[in-house]
Amino acid sequence: MFGGFRLLLAILVALSHVNIRIAGLNPGVIAVVCFYLISGYVMTGLIRKHYHSVSTVRFFYLDRAIRLFPQYLVIVAMTLCWFYVSGIKNNFLQHAPSSSELFNNLVVVPLNYFMFNQSDQFTLIPPAWSLGAEIQFYLLIPWLLMFRLRAIFFVMASAVYLAAASGWLNTDTFGYRLMPGILVYFLLGSLLFDVREQAKTSLKVAAYVVIAVAAIATVLSVFHFLHLLYNKETLIGMALGVSFVVLLGKFRQTKIDNFLGDLSYGVFLNHFLIQWALVGVPTELSTLILYIAYSLVLSALTQFVFEKPILHLRQKFRQST
Repeated sequence: MFGGFRLLLAILVALSHVNIRIAGLNPGVIAVVCFYLISGYVMTGLIRKHYHSVSTVRFFYLDRAIRLFPQYLVIVAMTLCWFYVSGIKNNFLQHAPSSSELFNNLVVVPLNYFMFNQSDQFTLIPPAWSLGAEIQFYLLIPWLLMFRLRAIFFVMASAVYLAAASGWLNTDTFGYRLMPGILVYFLLGSLLFDVREQAKTSLKVAAYVVIAVAAIATVLSVFHFLHLLYNKETLIGMALGVSFVVLLGKFRQTKIDNFLGDLSYGVFLNHFLIQWALVGVPTELSTLILYIAYSLVLSALTQFVFEKPILHLRQKFRQST
């Protein structure tokens, strides 16, 4: 269903972090917005099927922790070892870490607030700020669904996003980074799951979103706000994200697709370590190919060795609810 698409998105994130741009746009930002839409869709399906009561929410949180942390902590440990052995500093590893900085990296969520707490001065996995946003969504979504608060929060998040896109709030911070604005992406995906069985309705929702995106882009352009940081990318991400979610949501999962999806998470986590420890910032096609290949290989290894052995626990939680 979404596995191959998620892997493509992860590769786009990796490419964006070696300064590759497409028509002047950052492909990583577009990819992250699509990731958020997929997350909203998939988490809604998971909760509707397995964790739809207050008594089962704790199992949902355990399910998510088992999915996120094994590979994450392995890459954190590998990067920390590389940092101490090599002694090399860079923009994301500016100094020896304090205990609070190590704590931020272990619990992830504080990394989402780097613009306030300067956690980006020592971040072992730089893209983990968005993982911190994902975790906050996981904490929210069961309650929004159970207490039917999704529509209210969607309206509030849309207002924050539009305020950011118009420059009334920091466009980068509230349009792309923090939950008050980016919740709109997750909840779009959530809505698409609930209308998935109604082909005409899901197509209409996707069409309405694309039309709304075009209208917002037009208004922002007229008032000279479209150029603000990541406005173009987030709008394109929403339009592409809803389109692909509706299209791919019609297909059944396959083993190959699941395998590609499993690779995507490792690529998302490990590509900075591949840069720092092995290839640097690729400037030639051959080095760029090696960069992606090394990332794929390391992802396969960490998924097989560290994540796969405990996946049965997630199935156990789902069967017990």
